[in-house]
Amino acid sequence: MVPRRVFIPTNEAVHLHATGLTQFDYPVVEAGRSPHFTLYVDPSLGPAGQQVAAAVVGKSEADYLTLSAYFGLQLTHCNVIIARLSPDADGSGGAYHYGCAATDLYCDVALQPQINVDLTSALVVAEEVEVFQAVQSLGWDCGSSNGEGLSRVLAESLHPNVLGAYATAGQWLDGGRPNWVDANNNTDTDPVSNGCSVLFLFWLNARLGFPWDGICQAGTPTLAETYRTLTGKATAWQDFLEDTTALFPLDVPVGVVPDNPF
Repeated sequence: MVPRRVFIPTNEAVHLHATGLTQFDYPVVEAGRSPHFTLYVDPSLGPAGQQVAAAVVGKSEADYLTLSAYFGLQLTHCNVIIARLSPDADGSGGAYHYGCAATDLYCDVALQPQINVDLTSALVVAEEVEVFQAVQSLGWDCGSSNGEGLSRVLAESLHPNVLGAYATAGQWLDGGRPNWVDANNNTDTDPVSNGCSVLFLFWLNARLGFPWDGICQAGTPTLAETYRTLTGKATAWQDFLEDTTALFPLDVPVGVVPDNPF
């Protein structure tokens, strides 16, 4: 099964790691436990990897409790495998798991140019959100643009200012602004549809004031239907496009912007 991946650079091809050395894709040692997680780390990362894993296990349970409240449900247990998904261990390798409900979460580590624990924690949140989506089964789809968007915005919300290199909102604003609100793009790796989704969800939250628990529990197969559930209105695309165009005129290139520019 091809893994669902998040937070990969737009020019990076999706790929698999499969060494067969352990039950996981990497050789690991256990690095800590919390009520809902077991943390593992690739021993080749040395003491710095152990430092990241120890810090992440401390953050993971608090993040879990926040997400559990957002979705109104609980998960049983997840394994987090911290490994070198990027050649330089700089955090650019993203994260993946084998299907939306899969609970072995593979996350990159940022050791260069300095250790960044929050980046790995954000990647854990992104993958964990996708498991919540699968258990909830209301319409958020981790393999499509609406579910990918939700995993990104919640990771950014819980760990702000560490995922800037993965921002996609500008890709949609400068990419012709196609309508991925009324329809769902059946891939999680297209930066334009992901950009539409993250910008729409941050628009719901930061611009319109809907809380994350209301948004998460209004899951449907499209962002337009989620908007209708929240507002009772059938004009999601028109309202979103009108407001974003007022903020970001069509004839002015935007370039790289944060996924939450509101």
